[in-house]
Amino acid sequence: MMQLSSYKKAIFVAVPLVLIVFVAAAYTMSQPPDPNLKRFSSMDEIESYLKRTAPSWWPTFYLNRDTNILQATTAEGGLKDYSTTNIQVAGVDEADMVKSDGEYIYIASGDTVYIVRAYPPEGAKVVSKIVLNNSYSLEIYINGDRLVVIGSGYSALAFKAYPVWVANSFVRIYDIADRTSPELAREVVLNGTISGSRMIGEYVYVVSQQYPHIYDYERQDYRIALPSYACDGTTKEIKPEEVYYVESQESYYWFMTVVSLNVVDDSIPPSDLTFLAGASSTMYVSSENMYLVAHRSYPVRIMIVPAPTEAADWKEETLVYRLSLKGGKVSLEASGTVPGGILNQYSMDEHNGYFRVATTEWTPNGSKNALYVMNMRMEIIGSLEGIAPGERIYSARFMGDRCYLVTFREVDPFFVIDMSDPYAPSVLGYLKIPGYSSYLHPLDEDHIIGLGKEGNNLKLSMFNVENVSAPKEVAKFGLDYAYSDSEALHDPKAFLFSAARQILAIPVGWNEGHGYLKYSQGAFVFNVSAKEGFVLRGTIVHQSDISQDYWSLTVRRILYIEDALYTVSNDQVRISDFSTLGLIKAVPLQ
Repeated sequence: MMQLSSYKKAIFVAVPLVLIVFVAAAYTMSQPPDPNLKRFSSMDEIESYLKRTAPSWWPTFYLNRDTNILQATTAEGGLKDYSTTNIQVAGVDEADMVKSDGEYIYIASGDTVYIVRAYPPEGAKVVSKIVLNNSYSLEIYINGDRLVVIGSGYSALAFKAYPVWVANSFVRIYDIADRTSPELAREVVLNGTISGSRMIGEYVYVVSQQYPHIYDYERQDYRIALPSYACDGTTKEIKPEEVYYVESQESYYWFMTVVSLNVVDDSIPPSDLTFLAGASSTMYVSSENMYLVAHRSYPVRIMIVPAPTEAADWKEETLVYRLSLKGGKVSLEASGTVPGGILNQYSMDEHNGYFRVATTEWTPNGSKNALYVMNMRMEIIGSLEGIAPGERIYSARFMGDRCYLVTFREVDPFFVIDMSDPYAPSVLGYLKIPGYSSYLHPLDEDHIIGLGKEGNNLKLSMFNVENVSAPKEVAKFGLDYAYSDSEALHDPKAFLFSAARQILAIPVGWNEGHGYLKYSQGAFVFNVSAKEGFVLRGTIVHQSDISQDYWSLTVRRILYIEDALYTVSNDQVRISDFSTLGLIKAVPLQ
């Protein structure tokens, strides 16, 4: 009996201990691993934090819809060789205005999404369209028989005798098993503006940002409104204790909400994560992590030597958040800072468990450029500073253990940088040539294509990096007009390249003289190879007179399906023979 009694006592003692350990472990798992990342406990704490960190001069905006009035709305063959969106990371799709599945082309133009049966080209036609009234900035994804439309919208609310326009953002998923009759399957409406998205497998991840203060028309005063979103008619309001923040950070006061949505299985509810951060319009996403960056400049005190006086200066830095993406779930893992600002998503990269980033910092002594390597805790563990002082980064491209970097002031220094040792990046070699490249694209392991400008004209360069200590420009093609430009300079999704087909095509606008009526717009199509360089095959002209509608006729995207080349503007799709570039058919959209 004594043994049994002791045994029972041991059980009664052990069970609470197990429960305590389990609860503690669960609490630990619910907290992010970065000790600087905290969660608020109440709305009062959020208000106190915002009052403490926001500068007195920061304005208040009418940006977002009141959470109390946020409601979901109801809207009305065999494998082929075809091109897809030019994306940065394999397996991580990026939203665009044009998508293709090899048989149909999906086009977002204005407030409408057109579904065009594109192949075979002789029978191409618009088979259906989705009109989203009071909407703009539409981008799309295709996932099998699902069409995902992401955009911004607005609606009028009655307030006394005057309408009040409120903004929102949305994700709408359409079942397009029957391309002639799309059906709305799911809808998410967010009360923030969408700053970016990605699709990995069956999940689309959407980042929404919201300024915390809104105007309360009933109280005639400003108040703090937490983010919320509605999915299929059910509203989810973010609670104060669900909002993360960085304890040591200051002057970051936008709500960032990441919503994950399964675009194939409608029964899976969305998941979300919200944290207080800086406004972000740049993101990098790998197959497992999302990196959101927020740039800021703020005054600091400096001591002027030898005179014992103080003066104000500005410090520039970028805060980087790492969010883990696993099975549609998003978790905030770590944050850190790097000096300077980041140009775009191609200035960032993840490789072998490290995050690499290229920055330009503006100082009283001029600009300076650097590369930083961070571990998964977002701590800087390696750097290469002092790159091309007085210039700024115009383009970057990370490829495995190398980084290719272009800076510019008067000439175009093209740098080859060794990243094999994350603790000690180093310059292997560089080349100085006239002009600059604002986008870099790999041709093969030893050749890089650069798209940029020299003077007033577009320029294509091919860099041979086989000898890393002495890179060479082995091919060049420059346009010879009074002026030329391309959307691909600042949006790589407009850049069409296929190594297998040895084709490169970009939309181009050019002016053949000094009169405004000499302006033309279309696509330049090249054969490209390491052996032959750039050989212009011809041009496809959409516009040859500036008096024509510029918005309607400007080529935005170029793609191919089998033996047909498609150039897409806002009001038409022109289909040309892949070999001759002769016109096969024009399909009007508007």
